[in-house]
Amino acid sequence: MSDNIKNEVLNYLKNHLYGNLASINSNDPKQPHVSTVVYVNDGFTIYFGTSLKTIKFANIEKNNNVALTIDEDVKTDWMKITGLQIEGKASPIKEEDMPFVFRIYSEKFPVIKSFPPNPDSRFIKIMPKKIWLINYTKGFGHRDYLEL
Repeated sequence: MSDNIKNEVLNYLKNHLYGNLASINSNDPKQPHVSTVVYVNDGFTIYFGTSLKTIKFANIEKNNNVALTIDEDVKTDWMKITGLQIEGKASPIKEEDMPFVFRIYSEKFPVIKSFPPNPDSRFIKIMPKKIWLINYTKGFGHRDYLEL
């Protein structure tokens, strides 16, 4: 895949804040679960915060296959749709990675520095395997594919 597509994906990740995370329901594998997440990225690696008590955390512990979408709300002009569709593997970060992830998270979202410590808080890492870059400004349904 061209470096241009890689750069477009990285730019899109950098310039957006929220994603929709789909995971496999740990109580019913036939039922998907979706959650809005606030994320940061380091290259193609994506991080988000959650609690040990969330459904998404339980789901990821049981089955780490996830999908994530990041997109624009373009109202009714479908020809302006842009976004990312991502498939990958999710896992809680290792303790030694916590300072790095907290630093990049607090650079993008300084408000978290004021949050009180919460022993139930965790950061999750998503390692994308497949990414589709959606850009309808190039034609209805246009998608570029990137496999990592």
